[in-house]
Amino acid sequence: MKPKYFFWIIFLITFYWILQLYKPFLMNFVIALLLCVATFGLKKIIDRYIKYNLISSFLTLVIFLGVFIVPLILVGNEMVKEIANIDILKLSNFINELKAKSIVILEQFPSTIQERLVNALKSININTLISHAMNFSGIVGKAGVRFITDLVFILIFLYLFYYYGIFLKNYIVDIIPFDKQNSNEILSEVSGVLRVVFFTTIISMILQGLSFGIVAYIFGFSGILFGVLYGLASIIPVVGGALVWVPVGLYIYWTGDLKGAIFISIYSLVFIGMVIDNVIKPIIISVVNRILLKNPVDINEMIIFIAILAGLASFGFWGIIIGPTMSAFFIALLRMYKDKFKNGE
Repeated sequence: MKPKYFFWIIFLITFYWILQLYKPFLMNFVIALLLCVATFGLKKIIDRYIKYNLISSFLTLVIFLGVFIVPLILVGNEMVKEIANIDILKLSNFINELKAKSIVILEQFPSTIQERLVNALKSININTLISHAMNFSGIVGKAGVRFITDLVFILIFLYLFYYYGIFLKNYIVDIIPFDKQNSNEILSEVSGVLRVVFFTTIISMILQGLSFGIVAYIFGFSGILFGVLYGLASIIPVVGGALVWVPVGLYIYWTGDLKGAIFISIYSLVFIGMVIDNVIKPIIISVVNRILLKNPVDINEMIIFIAILAGLASFGFWGIIIGPTMSAFFIALLRMYKDKFKNGE
């Protein structure tokens, strides 16, 4: 057996078992790597002023955390205040009146469906809601523990990538069996798309949260709490901002302001959900690509937008960065094939 064949057999076997060994951390590793690529420009800026890689890597991680942790702290603080001010009697009256109004609406349905829905509504009361809330909080608590555990590992890997980023990039370029120019072009394409997606997601969250926060404040709610909540909810697949605007709309409806409830619903669905998320967001992608990046990526902004949606549908929350990364890498390989291999090089 030729040495090179023996080498590849041993290499593939070892690679397989390496994947099995690190399988519990593989997704965290990949997410940290992609986040590093998307935000490494911040690390370069800090490196201009701080020459110690250990310190600059730590500061980059702190700033990255601040973008997400500060809003969560604001939300937590506001939620504690709101929960402390909840009037159980008022909440019980709200549930009973909402049930009564809903039963009136259900009278227009066929008798079989009406009977089932009415019985289901009658079984709802403050005690059952508290019981369901406790069960749901247990599920959320377990999911939260898992999320925090994953987040800790992601942050550890992210710091290591910040610290060894330049070394890893040079090493990857050296071992890829392409010439350095092609390797750098592929890495530049992928990293550019990731930066576009990262900045676009942040800007979109701020824009949607600000839009809903202003309206929530006008209707007498905490603009900071509901604005931040809506911004965070906007990146959740499928349901998105409905987690926020539906309860708000129901509460406004209960207070007797039917026009206000309709306005909140239409405003959230049409202006925020359709105009901002589906019309303005592709424009933001184009602006970020052309203005904020020194070397704009040569990929249509609609492809990036569709890749984000596809990633969310396939991988959930982390699909925001996985989808565009896979798409950018595939397009870069197609370009290399067209420019190099198709011409016999």
